[in-house]
Amino acid sequence: MDGFKDFKMTEEKVRKLLPLCESILSREYGRKIKLKDLTVGGVTVRRDELKDKRHENLKIKNKIDK
Repeated sequence: MDGFKDFKMTEEKVRKLLPLCESILSREYGRKIKLKDLTVGGVTVRRDELKDKRHENLKIKNKIDK
């Protein structure tokens, strides 16, 4: 387990875990589950922050495509 001593949980990693956790829980309970926020290793990501980040990334992508 010495390979994990330098491991740092980042906001980006937690952001990627949120849909994965929702998918696992949705399959487990047979209903569509949306989490408001997710905290892993002291890093919290909220659902509204994800929308803002995706919107900003889309705006940047559209500027590059033009």
